[in-house]
Amino acid sequence: MRGLIKRRTLRKKRVWGLGALIVTALVATASLATAQVVAPQRDGNPNPENGFNLQTAVCGPNLNSIVRTQNRPSTTSNVAFQPLPGAATPVNVPDGQSRCIKVVFTAETACGASAAPDFCYVQALINGAPMDPDGAGFQAIDSEDSTASAHAYEWVKRVGEGNYVVTIERAVGNAATAFYIDDWTFDVSVYQ
Repeated sequence: MRGLIKRRTLRKKRVWGLGALIVTALVATASLATAQVVAPQRDGNPNPENGFNLQTAVCGPNLNSIVRTQNRPSTTSNVAFQPLPGAATPVNVPDGQSRCIKVVFTAETACGASAAPDFCYVQALINGAPMDPDGAGFQAIDSEDSTASAHAYEWVKRVGEGNYVVTIERAVGNAATAFYIDDWTFDVSVYQ
C-alpha cells in the first residue's frame, strides 16, 4: 500500500511540475510578444492617419538602363538621411515627353549592434523628392543584427520633361547603430 501511495505522489509531482513548466513557457512567450509590440519602432506605420497611398505607374518599353555597382564597404551612424556614395545617376527627359523611372537597389547589409533595437533605412529620391513607395523615412532595409545578408528594394516614379538626378540615401534610427553596406547594385531603368 505504501508503494502505491508513493507512486501516486510522484505522479502528482510530475504532473504539477509539467504543468508549472507549461505555464512558465506560456508566460515567457506572452511577455516576449508584448515586449515586441510595445518596443519603440521607427519602422511600420509612420502615421496611420495618412491612410493608404496605393500608387500605379504604367511604364512602356525599356529605353535605357544605367547600372552602378560597388564592392567597397561603407558604414554610417547618421540618423539624418545622407547620400550613399556613388549611388547617383542623371536622367534626361526630352521636351514634351514623360518617362517612367524604375530603381532597383540590392546590397549586402548589416545593422548593429547597439544596446537598443534598431532599424537601418534607405530611400530613393529623384531631384530630392521620394520615389514610390514613399515610406516617409520608414523603409527599413535591415534590422538590428550584425550579421550581413542580402536585401533589396524597388521604386518607381513617372516624371515629365527635364533633367533629374536619382539617388539612394541611408540612415539609422539610433546613432549608436552602425549601418554597413557592401556589394551593392544600383539599377536605374528609364521606360517610355
